[in-house]
Amino acid sequence: MSTFVYLSTQDAVVAAAEAKVSVFDRGFLFGDAVFETLRTVPGPRLVDGGPHLARLRRSAARVGIDVPWRDGELDAVLRRTCEATGADAHQVRVVVTRGEGPLVLDPRTATRPTLVVIARPLSLPDEAAYRRGIALVIVGAARSADGLLDATVKSANYLANIQALRIAAERGADDALLCAPSGTVTEGATSNLFCVVDGALVTPPLDGSLLPGITRGVVCRLARDLGLAVHERPLSPADVRGADEVFLTSSVRGIMAVRSVDGSPVAGRDGEGPVTRRLRGAYAARIEALAREGTRRGG
Repeated sequence: MSTFVYLSTQDAVVAAAEAKVSVFDRGFLFGDAVFETLRTVPGPRLVDGGPHLARLRRSAARVGIDVPWRDGELDAVLRRTCEATGADAHQVRVVVTRGEGPLVLDPRTATRPTLVVIARPLSLPDEAAYRRGIALVIVGAARSADGLLDATVKSANYLANIQALRIAAERGADDALLCAPSGTVTEGATSNLFCVVDGALVTPPLDGSLLPGITRGVVCRLARDLGLAVHERPLSPADVRGADEVFLTSSVRGIMAVRSVDGSPVAGRDGEGPVTRRLRGAYAARIEALAREGTRRGG
């Protein structure tokens, strides 16, 4: 089992070592591309595939990239690429670039988008890692204050997030929390943020300063189904440091507890809190139900 890649430039699925795009592709030259990362369950069946593809199209539309492939075509390509790996479950990255063009910034010089799908066997943290949680640090503003870099677009221009993770590593942490220019905490480098305060969930609002995560929405619904209140409001660094529990959500890891923020244990606890554990159980049950349904339907 290994990584396989679909390239629209060849209309073929190839082994990772054979996957090549032009150095003049604008995704490589300028980060002029949008993408989605998602997972599958056996079948293969995409987890929340519809919402992910819809967000891909919204991101592309916001930056003026055409996506000429219909959802059925994209789904078929994703399925074909996953099946080539020989794995039961996968991590999948779907990338649409503006395409190849001359070495100039003008986006009008590229007229044929490039589609790349990367599928590899799914690898998740083990149960001990989920129970232990991760260490976070809060870094400065990661988005441009001029508003040109749209935080609601999942673009390939990830240098700010990479810098945040570099700072986190230098401080001995596993991940980073980003801040808006106003100083409020918005999201993780590759995730959405939740705090537990007095038994309720609190998460930053979708006010344009963060990416609306697909798993974020799922967790909000699961929490309400469990009878938990969910509040969307701005969070300061002090709010996060003083929360009863903190966790991150993402499409591959799901729900990941935070054990410390800026070097201090969350609520003096060493590991996953009770609300986070309960939600993680509900999320795992949802994934298992999708897997059973995918197996019955053959994907």
